[in-house]
Amino acid sequence: MLLICIVTGLSLFLYGLPACLGRTAQVDDTLFGRIEQEQKARMDQSFHQRKTRWQLVRLLENNDYLMNRLCALTGVDRHKTGAILSRLGWNVRLAEIILLKALSMVLITSALLNLVVNLSVGQSMKMVEGLPLIGSLLLYMLPSWLLDWSDKRAKDQIREQVPVFFSIVQSLVEAGMPIQAAVKETAKRFDARLGQELARLEFEQKRYGTWRKALEELAFRWEVDALTTIALEMNEAISKGVSIAQLLAVQVEEQMRQQEDEASAHMNRLNIRLLPFVILLMGVPLLFLVMGPALIGIGDRL
Repeated sequence: MLLICIVTGLSLFLYGLPACLGRTAQVDDTLFGRIEQEQKARMDQSFHQRKTRWQLVRLLENNDYLMNRLCALTGVDRHKTGAILSRLGWNVRLAEIILLKALSMVLITSALLNLVVNLSVGQSMKMVEGLPLIGSLLLYMLPSWLLDWSDKRAKDQIREQVPVFFSIVQSLVEAGMPIQAAVKETAKRFDARLGQELARLEFEQKRYGTWRKALEELAFRWEVDALTTIALEMNEAISKGVSIAQLLAVQVEEQMRQQEDEASAHMNRLNIRLLPFVILLMGVPLLFLVMGPALIGIGDRL
């Protein structure tokens, strides 16, 4: 069984071996050739088009049917995972995550078969023999955990930064600056995730046609209610010619109030959770201080 697993793994590795061992195309040493290569590299970096060097990844990306079958087999939500990777901007492909989960499933199956064979021959079950199965399960669940945790953390950061960011935008708009220029200037100086996302609107504007459409798509992509509400209200105000400063003031005040309510509710829940520890650590000593003299007096009388 071990020999079969080793041969299978070695075959998959050789099939998906990076193309670095193959022949590379001849490099153009001319000035125009180097300029063209540099421009192409910058374009690929700007649009996050990293070329994978693994043949298995390229094969999976070019076969949509196989991609869907592996997603169903490994339990990967293709749309959700792709949206999370797009939001986070990681240099990771969906096919790489699917292959990692498929590999971990092969390891889980091998570990289970190993345990079954050991039990069938009458060997005793030890903790060390179960470590490969535990490690394989952790490897299978790690990508989903990491993606969900990072996505939730990024959304929480944006949700917290929305009132502060748009309060600065409100001040600039009240000073007479156009809304698009106000968002652009604030994003340049707002060194946080929300500022970095809104700073890319200048490039996404070329993709969606208008700045308003790019802002709307950004809000829908992140799925943060506070950002979506402000983006839709801003687009509606621009369409109707309504004062944006007053609208931003209302939305910022509402978001600040909502965050204060959430913080208050969190503190109340935290106080309830800490109450048993407070009773245990403070109640018992106080009870001894109160009842101690009475118990000492009863002991003296006896």
